Amino acid sequence: MRAGMRRRASVRRRSRVVPEIPDPRLGLGALRPSEFRAVLAERIRLVRLLPLAGYGLVAGMIAVLVLFVLATPVTAVLSGELVRRAVEDQPVGWALGALLGALLVSRLTRPLSDMVMTGIGRRVDGALRVRLRAIALRPDTIAHLEEAEFADDAARASEIGEGWWVRSSGTAAYSSMVLAGRTLAAVASAAVVAVHFPWLAVFLLLASLLSRTLQRRQWTFFVAYNDRLVPGHRRIEYLDDLAAGLEAAKEIRLFGLADWLVMRRATAHWELRSPMWALRRSILRRQGLTVLLSVLCAAGAFLVPGLAAANGSISIGTLSTCVVAAVGIFEITYVGFETFDIEYGKGAVQAVDRLVARYGEPQPAGGSGKLAKSEVRFEQVEFGYPSGSRPILCGLDLTIGKGEVLALVGVNGAGKTTLTKLLAGLYRPTGGRILVAGQDLAELDVAWWRRRLSVVYQDFLRYPATVRDNITLGAPEVPVDDDAVAEALRRAGAQDVLTSLPDGLDTQLWRTGSGGRDLSGGQWQKIAIARTLYAVAHGRDLIVLDEPTANLDMNAEVQFFERVVSGVRADGVSVVLISHRLSTIRNADRIAVLDGGRITESGSHQELLAHDGTYARLWRLQAARFEEVPR
Repeated sequence: MRAGMRRRASVRRRSRVVPEIPDPRLGLGALRPSEFRAVLAERIRLVRLLPLAGYGLVAGMIAVLVLFVLATPVTAVLSGELVRRAVEDQPVGWALGALLGALLVSRLTRPLSDMVMTGIGRRVDGALRVRLRAIALRPDTIAHLEEAEFADDAARASEIGEGWWVRSSGTAAYSSMVLAGRTLAAVASAAVVAVHFPWLAVFLLLASLLSRTLQRRQWTFFVAYNDRLVPGHRRIEYLDDLAAGLEAAKEIRLFGLADWLVMRRATAHWELRSPMWALRRSILRRQGLTVLLSVLCAAGAFLVPGLAAANGSISIGTLSTCVVAAVGIFEITYVGFETFDIEYGKGAVQAVDRLVARYGEPQPAGGSGKLAKSEVRFEQVEFGYPSGSRPILCGLDLTIGKGEVLALVGVNGAGKTTLTKLLAGLYRPTGGRILVAGQDLAELDVAWWRRRLSVVYQDFLRYPATVRDNITLGAPEVPVDDDAVAEALRRAGAQDVLTSLPDGLDTQLWRTGSGGRDLSGGQWQKIAIARTLYAVAHGRDLIVLDEPTANLDMNAEVQFFERVVSGVRADGVSVVLISHRLSTIRNADRIAVLDGGRITESGSHQELLAHDGTYARLWRLQAARFEEVPR
């Protein structure tokens, strides 16, 4: 408890020393022509998204906006006519009915606008998210998925918002049209005032637009600052997932980490939000000019027509028309939700544009051609992760023979899994090349090449789907074949898994799903191996097995090589086998030792033992664990 109180006190101390953010952009720089041009370009970019929603919704939007634009000036004119008739003791029935109709239309435009905006927003957002997924899948490798710039822009482009705002490109596009409609309504209202007081109409319209411009610049600066905090938002989301997810639930409860995690999240939230609160206070203190403009506009709108009516220059009906029209002009000064919708939503569009600039538009897959089963050769391959301080592979030479079972051995961090990712084309070598039948892998159609591969990684996926789907996803391009599924399960030694499930192949493997079943680690590993064997039955001729027996018991591990590896070797399939359990790989055709980024030893089990190098030392270390200890 005392530790918790100290942490809370520390947070409070930090809150008192958060400096307010200087805000140099909130002056009259908003009047620069370059800024107007930039804002206009942003609006045009957003409006160009509207056709993605379909012409029916666009037509509905235009109809709603026309009603919205006409409602205010018509209401002003009818208000004046009603007052004039009442003062002159004339029948007011039609004027009253028309005014009530105009007010009803004005009120109906809001729900109609919300309905149309929802439809447009969903369709445009859906189209952009489809494009985002295509952009993410466009690169042949997965290196971009580890870049902070990609992660930040992907988060901006796909964020659904929180609280009262939403980062929706579709909503931003629609709100741009709503704002244009509000501007046209203000111009129409100014035209009504201009019939009687031209200079007053010009002053009210220009002052109102200036007030809006200043406010928009202030609050959009606020939004832009918040947009730069996306990395911090992602960190908080990670802590939220950690606290609420199943992955860490056991350790959080076992070690009593709940308080620590809550305070860590609170501290991160405070550090992220405190500058935003300071900026909000700074903006609110800078409203002197906008308040002055509001006072001048209100004074002019009421005094000028009021004095004119007092001296008989205009009628009471005209006074009513001018005052109602002036209020319609003032509507443009209100910085409503549409402004924030535009600013947040355009951030998503700009994020997609940046992703396109970096990774290009999605392109259809090229031709594949056909290659026979062939060897794969690594020639002086070098590779290092961008975030790493040293290369993982340094001048590596390695050949994977046609139909060969090659085992890779090395300590943790030696680069074994990295090598298999290079083999799958998930990363590109930073030096050297990988040859397939004499052709550089970088020049081949990677999608086709991956149709020749099947991989079981250490962290293989556990799909929340049926048993059948979990296996047939190994070759999703072919029709589902239940006979092949059954054979894959048999060869993987997973018949006992299937018989233990209530619905057989139709059993849902989903831990938290309604009616779903979860499996043990060993059972899931057998399913993953069956998935690879299913892929082999449908044409894969090079498979990678990365720690395939990590979750298997000793009996299953002993049977693994004979049942699985020897079986696919008999089919002429090349196998790359990675395992820290050397007993699993001793019968491989060839064993290669990866050390220091290079292959330092290569040969059969007996040859490497005779060589008495790294492999022999590792073998003796593991064998010693099973020797009988003297009593």
